[in-house]
This record gives sequence, structure tokens and C-alpha cells, in this order.
Amino acid sequence: MSKQSDPNDEVLKDKLKILLDEDNEIKDWNEGLLIKLLILLPIIIFIIGLFVLNRPEKLTDVLILFLYPVTLISLGLIILFFMTSNLK
Repeated sequence: MSKQSDPNDEVLKDKLKILLDEDNEIKDWNEGLLIKLLILLPIIIFIIGLFVLNRPEKLTDVLILFLYPVTLISLGLIILFFMTSNLK
């Protein structure tokens, strides 16, 4: 008896091979380090400026100063999630 290969098996094998070859690389910890530093630099400057140069008197001042940037970042993330969900 001759072994006949199913055409669907070959198609599945080709698709599986493509999927395994695409994102199989191990990424280093320092990949994209410049972008990470550009994201963290304004936060570091904000914290240094807040606590070294302009010390708040009350706890409510600190909460108000942190609430504004957190609100802006949250709004940006919400917009980003909506934009990426529309692409799919």
C-alpha cells in the first residue's frame, strides 16, 4: 500500500512552520533601552523637581500634583487601547 499524503496535512504543516519561524527570537533586556529611557526621563525629572526644588507643604498638595499626571496617562492609555482595538 502506498502512503498518500493528505493535501490538508501539507497545508497545516506549512502554516505551522510559518507560525513557528515568525516570533521565535529571544529578545535581550536592553533592546529598546533608549525608548525606555525616554519614557522614564520625564517622570524622573518631575519627581526631582517636585521633592527637591518645590517641596509641598501638605499631603493634599502631593495628591493633587500626582493626580493630574496619572489622569493624563490613564486617558492616553484608554485612547491607545481604543485605537489598537479598531485596527484588529
